[in-house]
Amino acid sequence: MRTVSLLGIPNDDNSSLLKGPAEAPALIRRELHSDGHTSWSESGVDLSVAGRFEDHGDIQFDSASDPWDLIEQRVGRALEAGNPLICLGGDHAITHPIMRAVRRRHAKLCILHIDAHPDIYHAYQGNPRSHTSPFARIMEERLADRLIQVGLRTVNDHHRDQFKRFGVEVIEAGR
Repeated sequence: MRTVSLLGIPNDDNSSLLKGPAEAPALIRRELHSDGHTSWSESGVDLSVAGRFEDHGDIQFDSASDPWDLIEQRVGRALEAGNPLICLGGDHAITHPIMRAVRRRHAKLCILHIDAHPDIYHAYQGNPRSHTSPFARIMEERLADRLIQVGLRTVNDHHRDQFKRFGVEVIEAGR
């Protein structure tokens, strides 16, 4: 039996418009353990078996620590056991510090990002940690060897410049 680690990252500090993604970890866990559906996966795995999940809880953020440092440290600790890790977020901005921790354990990484938005702005509203910017940071720091983005819509000239700068492979929606 393979154990899967869970880590809640209730952070939406870098959402530019609406808040709410910080509430996701608790809501996802509620549904994971809900009696409203079967605990069996399509591949025949019973997710309710004791030991199937190792839940590392939620990161507790405080004003004294840099949230990015906390995310990177806690993700790193959760990965130490060697189990696959599912991070329950937070807004898209948390992807950057997560990938910092993941990269330390993997010499080669390819990211397949399926989304309507590329999240590759250099900075949005002056914030380089914006939820619209994690892939710019990831590629600047060479945290991935390859980035493939699928399903994108409303791509603008800045996005196209960033794709070229970082060698991003793109499949836009409707193509």
